Amino acid sequence: MAAAAVVACAGAYWGYRTWAADDYVHALPARPKVLMAVDWAQVAEGAGIGMDGLASLAPGGMEIPEGIDWTKTSYAFVSGKEYVGLLAAVSDETRLAEWFRKAAGKGLCKDVEERNGRHWTVWDNSWMVGFDDRALLVMGPGVPSAMDVLRQEITADLRQDKEKSGMASALFADVEQAGGGCVFAARLDALPDIYGNELAFGWPEHANLSDVNVVAGMCFLENGLTVDAEIRSKNSEINKYYEQLALLGGEISGEYASYVPEKALGWLCMDIDGERLLEQLRKNPLVRTYLMGLNMGVDADLMIRSVDGDVAITLVPRDALENGMLLTAHLGKKDFLEEAPYWKESAAKSGALEFRDFGNNRFFMGTGSLRAYFGVAGETLYVTPDEELARQVCARKTSTLDEWEDEIEGSRFFLWCNLEQLRHLDEWPQRLDLFSDLVLRSSDARHFTVDLRGAKGQKVWKTLLE
Repeated sequence: MAAAAVVACAGAYWGYRTWAADDYVHALPARPKVLMAVDWAQVAEGAGIGMDGLASLAPGGMEIPEGIDWTKTSYAFVSGKEYVGLLAAVSDETRLAEWFRKAAGKGLCKDVEERNGRHWTVWDNSWMVGFDDRALLVMGPGVPSAMDVLRQEITADLRQDKEKSGMASALFADVEQAGGGCVFAARLDALPDIYGNELAFGWPEHANLSDVNVVAGMCFLENGLTVDAEIRSKNSEINKYYEQLALLGGEISGEYASYVPEKALGWLCMDIDGERLLEQLRKNPLVRTYLMGLNMGVDADLMIRSVDGDVAITLVPRDALENGMLLTAHLGKKDFLEEAPYWKESAAKSGALEFRDFGNNRFFMGTGSLRAYFGVAGETLYVTPDEELARQVCARKTSTLDEWEDEIEGSRFFLWCNLEQLRHLDEWPQRLDLFSDLVLRSSDARHFTVDLRGAKGQKVWKTLLE
């Protein structure tokens, strides 16, 4: 009986601690459209700035807010009623009230008042702030006449239980499953049109943005940031669309990654099954018409069908007005070269098409302002408007992308941008000068990762804070 009593007491204590640990999260508004969870300690440690670094971000030159439990996750959200807000755990209500009184003394917020066992103030004349001994809720923005409505919303949220809160939402479940010091989840219809419509490109005709959630976990590093994102849906038609995209190719082998010039502006690579790609291209009326015109000069369809493996596009600076581009693609077969005599004959008949055969499977075709050097070097098909780039295909190995080797070989899509070269562009944000590489990569059609990196040894977040 004594042992049973001890076990019962331990279980009750564990249950209380478990309930109390997330009790403040019960105040999260129901059915959020956008939700972000931030583990402050993990962010500070990963970024190499410590909690003191985060404290320097406090508003108005004040100390970091006292009375907030920074060891617990904080949440930012857009509620179902489209209010923007912040939720944090409170460790000491009295100290938090005193911090806001100091802020009021500096004109940052209105005087703190107590009502129905809670503290209230208005920050910057736009944001209603309410808190008790469990949770702090900030909600807005709103005009002065709307503050009473915001107060009612906050009061209702602070009183609700878990089953009626945002903890019961699909977005909260998404956030809990994802990793990273900062996790973002949103319904696509809640994002600005420019983002939602871009992600919806190619979807089935009757698919809606509200059918899809995007979830992103952000991992802060001393010299950069990694964002892992995933698209999720319960719509079978949308899921079928992404499954079809996965059939276009497999994982990148990285055979062209060793030939990226040091001063290249960018490099993009995918693994492509030419047969399946051509099938998808022909579904687009505009692309289908373009291919028909191209096939009058060379057998473009047969070239595309011959591709089987890595396809890479390299962008290099040429002069102040123009950049050079080189496309390289691994070939599974080269029988389209047997049609070269026909290309020459067809160009001569058209009168509007210039065609040259340089020998050794090297060619040129041009009409008007359009020009292309193309051919086959080993097992590689190349196309470029730049004669010099045509001569350099797979000619000299480099170490430009060596540090990204593991990520390249495990991806189906990989895009690298050389920020050190791009920063010479007009209207370049000065703060990006700390970063050297921007990479967008994808393991499949639903997942994509963004990497932002500074030079080796560069502690970018600490430098930015300083």
